[in-house]
Amino acid sequence: MRSLPRYFLALLAGSIIFIGLPLLGWGLGNLPTFFENPARIAFVVVIFALQVFSLIYNPQVGQNQENRKNEAPRSKLDLILIQIFSLAVVILSPFSDSHSIGVLNAGNIVRYTGLLITIPSFVLMQAGEKYLAKQFSIEVTLQKDHKLIQSGPYKVVRHPRYLGILIFFTGVSLTFRSLLGIFTVLALALVLIWRVFAEEKMMHEEFGKEWEEYQAKTWRLVPYIF
Repeated sequence: MRSLPRYFLALLAGSIIFIGLPLLGWGLGNLPTFFENPARIAFVVVIFALQVFSLIYNPQVGQNQENRKNEAPRSKLDLILIQIFSLAVVILSPFSDSHSIGVLNAGNIVRYTGLLITIPSFVLMQAGEKYLAKQFSIEVTLQKDHKLIQSGPYKVVRHPRYLGILIFFTGVSLTFRSLLGIFTVLALALVLIWRVFAEEKMMHEEFGKEWEEYQAKTWRLVPYIF
């Protein structure tokens, strides 16, 4: 379990990324206008609540000591691109909203729709990590004694965390009516699909027939589509 200082630091880090960076993207000198819209106020409240939820639901995330197989491949470029595009979404979306650049000409229904879908998608991300437990890694790699997880969201989708990431950042983009954010999410999707195929190749080589049987009864990323 995390100690209280670790909980606080984790909450602070998440709040800086998902609340602080959007405020920075909006413009620190123009913060009063950010809070003029109730959907944007709700965004701050919801994101903070989701950060608290993640610490309660999945307190061990980020604390597991990886025990990689020496021969397991490691990916770097895709990880860097994922981080760049993810941060770009949370900065560019409020920037475009603040400056009315590349925004959807729609009312608050778009904002609230985006805000609404951030909630289940964030939970899906957390569930993807929780069910992997000590096998979770931000890199494409295998742990020693790695097992093929087929429970929880993995019963349906082989990469639920990636699906959650894409829906979550789409939700952030829509909350700020940002086409720039949507285009960035599309770029992120391409990187994640690239990563999906790399992971599946590795898993097939590791688990063979067991992977093929699992693959036959699940969807790769989006149920009934892909």
